[in-house]
Amino acid sequence: MSALRLLWQAVRLQAALSRRSPEHALVLLIAPMQTTTLLALTLAAHRADVVANAVLAPGLIGLWVASLDYAGRIVTEDRWAGRFAALIAAPVPFGLVVAGRVATVVLVGTAAFAESWLVAALGFGRPLTVAEPGTFAVAVAVTCLAAIGTATLLSAVFVVSRARDVLQNSLGYPFYILGGILVPVAALPGWLHPFSRVVFLSWSADLLRGAVRGDTRGWPWAVLAVLALSAASMAAGLWLTRRYVDRTRREGTVGFS
Repeated sequence: MSALRLLWQAVRLQAALSRRSPEHALVLLIAPMQTTTLLALTLAAHRADVVANAVLAPGLIGLWVASLDYAGRIVTEDRWAGRFAALIAAPVPFGLVVAGRVATVVLVGTAAFAESWLVAALGFGRPLTVAEPGTFAVAVAVTCLAAIGTATLLSAVFVVSRARDVLQNSLGYPFYILGGILVPVAALPGWLHPFSRVVFLSWSADLLRGAVRGDTRGWPWAVLAVLALSAASMAAGLWLTRRYVDRTRREGTVGFS
């Protein structure tokens, strides 16, 4: 089976499973509330210059929540549900199956961008105008790729970790800060900048805000940085998933939950 066909079959599998797991769509209920809160605070403070931040932030948060809370626990849920043994027995790379399923969940999270725009336009009469729609579309596309790569890595890390819940709960707000979602990276203390730049969200947030405002100087480098971080995360996730599958086979713990 070709890699593309395998990925498509994995997408179909996850779509069927998600129909029975409506919690995967809960992120779509969170984004409108976050947009309402951020926009209300922004407009009450008469800061029209940061309306773009208030509209884009919930979309990025939704993407991260989809990657962290839902896509990141796919392998763990397979073990609980008893699907893991059947999936790794199939004569296909399990890592690619995980990547395809992760992509399905993450792409649902991208709807948060549209929801935020609609809340701003219909609820506040502040439709967000994108000065450079082409660059904005590229930024959203590479951000989705990076989210898929990161979620693939997280799914492997969570399943091998003995403190999965602690890890999952601690990777929320710190990444909203380091990722420049709530405030631009330039507003953070200088010593945090190197840490921010290894988080793909920091590049994506700057790129999206720049595309909205028409200030995208150096955007190709930002795109390349996001793609590089995406590739590194995906490679690490596939490698760690393969190591985990090999270990469970070797130790005879495939059927353990």
